[in-house]
Amino acid sequence: MQTKEQFIVEVWEGLGREVVGACELSVIADAFVEHFGSAISPASIARVLADHGARLGHPEILQADVRWREKQSLFTAEDLDFTDLQAAIRLIRKIEQFESDAAGRERLRQSVRSLKTELDSLSFSNQLAAEVAQWLAVWLQNPQIFAEWLALRHNTAEFRERFPS
Repeated sequence: MQTKEQFIVEVWEGLGREVVGACELSVIADAFVEHFGSAISPASIARVLADHGARLGHPEILQADVRWREKQSLFTAEDLDFTDLQAAIRLIRKIEQFESDAAGRERLRQSVRSLKTELDSLSFSNQLAAEVAQWLAVWLQNPQIFAEWLALRHNTAEFRERFPS
């Protein structure tokens, strides 16, 4: 059975090009998805090819990888700016919008889990991060009741004391 690395190298060699750039990465990535059924980042492809002696077009590879990662991410840097309570509420609204997409629901759950883990690590020094991590924990446990729970949470004395309007 052919490994992923072997497959990448084989597709690259089939292209007959001297330098790996964005176009070549795109062709290899498409073939990879078709063959393995999962995506791989342009940087990962470039790393495999570099290990096998291919010449890399570094600026193109970096740009291609940034574009790929932006497409993979459900949340933008602006979505993750927890400077105030309103920003956190906007994030929750965005999660609720994504939730209606049945095809992307598992990807959303994975993204929310990752975000919650990151917020947990910030919770010791950031009260809002700790609060949003708690919100995400409830959402992950039971998204159907989340909106009602959040409304109740906003009306508690503890919440109003921590986050006065």
